[in-house]
Amino acid sequence: MDPLAALGLASNMVQFVDYSIKLIQGVREIHDSGDTKENKSLETVTSEMKRLSSKLTIPTHTPQSEDEKGLCRLAEDCQTLSGEILQLLEKIRPKDPKSVRQSVWSAFKSKLYEEKRSELETRLDKCRKQLQLQLTFLTRFNSPFRYKNNSPVPR
Repeated sequence: MDPLAALGLASNMVQFVDYSIKLIQGVREIHDSGDTKENKSLETVTSEMKRLSSKLTIPTHTPQSEDEKGLCRLAEDCQTLSGEILQLLEKIRPKDPKSVRQSVWSAFKSKLYEEKRSELETRLDKCRKQLQLQLTFLTRFNSPFRYKNNSPVPR
């Protein structure tokens, strides 16, 4: 056998074994506890993000500054992304976690949607960071004290 072909075959075998081990670990986790630790953690964080961002939306009939409107748009984006992640996690979750077949299928779907989940997480993190920046800006410049030359000055 050609050395390069043997190297390619060995590389493919290592990838297959690695993928299989991760899949089996996922099946075991799902079968034992109903979901993977990673998915449970993501669900908790995402649910909290959705809950908190829903509190930041202001009724449209209330007068708003441009900064407040921007905050509301960011909060709505965070809610939308959180909803997408939660829907994806629900799609992945097994209907009966004690069923070995369902656990295997769920672990396979988890690997299948891993890239989409990661992309949604990244987008939500960017949205969260921008939301945090917007909130910091609004609270700093709408506080009773403005900072000028590092000393509090009443407005």
